[in-house]
Amino acid sequence: MVTIDARVAPPLRRRRTSVRIGEIDGLRGIALTLVVVFHLFGNGRVSGGVDVFLTVSGFLLILSLGRAVGAGRPLGILQRWARTFARLAPPAALVLVAVTFLAFMVYSPWLRAQNLVEVVSAALYVENWQLITSQLSYGAAGPATSPLQHFWSLSVQAQFFLVFPLLPALIVVTVHSRGMRERAFWALLMIATMASFAYAWRENGADPQSAYFDSFARFWELGIGGLVAGLVLARRVVAAVLRPLAGWVGLAMVVVSGFVFDGGSMYPGPAALLPVGGAVLVILSASGGPASPTALLTSRPLRRLDGISYGLYLWHWPLLILVLTVTDSDAISWFGAVIVLAASVGATMLTRVLLRAPTVWATRGRAIRSLAIALIAIVVAAAPAAGAHAAILANSSAHTVGTCAGAPSLDSDRPECAAEGAGASPIPSLDLLSEDTPDRPDCYARWGDAEAKVCALGPTSGFDKRLLVVGDSHNHALSDAYAEIADSLGWRFDLASRAGCQWVSSAAPDRSGPESVQVECADWRSEIDEIAASGDYDAILTTASSNSWFRPAPEGMSVKEFHTELILEAWRHRASDDVPILAIRDNPIFPSEMLDCLLDGDAVERGECSIPRDEAIRESGFPEAVALMPNAHLIDLMDVECAPVRCDMVVGGVIVTRDGQHLTRTFAQTLRPYLEREISRLVE
Repeated sequence: MVTIDARVAPPLRRRRTSVRIGEIDGLRGIALTLVVVFHLFGNGRVSGGVDVFLTVSGFLLILSLGRAVGAGRPLGILQRWARTFARLAPPAALVLVAVTFLAFMVYSPWLRAQNLVEVVSAALYVENWQLITSQLSYGAAGPATSPLQHFWSLSVQAQFFLVFPLLPALIVVTVHSRGMRERAFWALLMIATMASFAYAWRENGADPQSAYFDSFARFWELGIGGLVAGLVLARRVVAAVLRPLAGWVGLAMVVVSGFVFDGGSMYPGPAALLPVGGAVLVILSASGGPASPTALLTSRPLRRLDGISYGLYLWHWPLLILVLTVTDSDAISWFGAVIVLAASVGATMLTRVLLRAPTVWATRGRAIRSLAIALIAIVVAAAPAAGAHAAILANSSAHTVGTCAGAPSLDSDRPECAAEGAGASPIPSLDLLSEDTPDRPDCYARWGDAEAKVCALGPTSGFDKRLLVVGDSHNHALSDAYAEIADSLGWRFDLASRAGCQWVSSAAPDRSGPESVQVECADWRSEIDEIAASGDYDAILTTASSNSWFRPAPEGMSVKEFHTELILEAWRHRASDDVPILAIRDNPIFPSEMLDCLLDGDAVERGECSIPRDEAIRESGFPEAVALMPNAHLIDLMDVECAPVRCDMVVGGVIVTRDGQHLTRTFAQTLRPYLEREISRLVE
């Protein structure tokens, strides 16, 4: 902790003495408590608590490093790493072991594999990058939400603690003058902070979902804390007469930031200057006297709150997801939130009791002790989850898909397949259900991808036909089947899919998501229009989610008619009418809550995990567009996806959908012979 005595030199006078700011403990405790309170009672809103936490973390580390650089003392990097991770890793390990247990006992089994991957990622302090890779957004809690998404901030902090000390180490090695070292250190910190802020501003506008977790976009918040440390070391703080006002204003900025901004979509962009700026004001206004927040922030209750805030932060989120999973609810009541809060406090206290002795033993000895306990904690957390995930993969690979599995079981021409899957566990296993999707990132554009991603399936030369295959995530779900068809026919398929973006007119009104995402989608459509008009293709194949409706419709036109016209505007970009348009009717849609039915093997066997066919099959404007466009054809595979009266979530022993909306990769591959037959018939 650090205290600035108001009686020392005037605020702009440069003097180096030891500093101690008692307000830091209270500020950090308030910041992390705000995160917990907003998670439990904020109805999905995100506070600025994590931003304050990162700023304080940057302040404390760089304050220490800056003093060492200025005094010419050894940096003690190994000791810093050892001391830091000996504190952070053991409590985190207990939480991660608990989450591994809950992944098998309570959390949704179709999220098990993903949860285990995240346990390993969190243990290795790369959870933020795992969330970006998995396209998991930060938002309100629910049964389908990652129980470890809050570990992203700990990963960012740990990466900073690991990497940033290497900067002064490099300066010490390459610069011999102490004064030059000090100037280089602060100059490089300022440049890096400004560059990170500019990057965060740009990325927050382009892809807020990824920017939220991005370490490079978050660095500026830690860097500003470091720059404030430089001001404190130089005694360039707020004038004594202004400290009470500045301190209260800063504290108010921290507290209200979650009410003013939607942090989940606006941080770490410029809006984050509100909580970060508040933290800066509090630090620079420390020791402001009886009229300032000093007495509050240095009080025993807030110091105690700071003492449990880390554990409270670790435990509250997995316990919240636990309650929501058990109650199968997307929101928690105030009573439930109080129960989760009380349980989190209890788990935190138990964690402190269990770890007090080993932590004291590790941190009071040589650095090797601290490193050892940190590494042991990381292994204890990661090894069980990694082993369990490997076992799931091995068990899944042992299951083969028979020739009658999936769609053939509904084929009236193959009566021998009608009883396929009876009495057997459905495939894929529930553990891997959410991951049963094609892995073709070079064909699939996501939020933040500025250009279309087009990949070639099948032979790249000597092919008989060349098809353009375009659509949204429902199109991408069929990509492995497309690859098999292309190889079988000796044709080339140029596949281009984009998340949440159907191939319709580029002027289609916004549907959802940030403005930047809508702009990216419109640009993608325009790019596909140009590709379709190139004349390089023998046919164009397309499909899209039947939930893709566009509003508002022009006056005098229904939403359905408007959607049909938007489809036709895109199709008119083909080189000529001689190029057939092949539109695949969308797959059946199930309510996401129906996934719980798959947990009951008897219900699956009795065919109860189903809905009426007319509810599952929704129109997306394709039939109407086909009827109005010359040489356009509808490929309808519903008779091998659904029974005549009802659509079942398990067909021929294969689970049809991984989330209610998208086909599983396994079931999509069982559609291959039927899709191939229609494509070859219509194109030949």
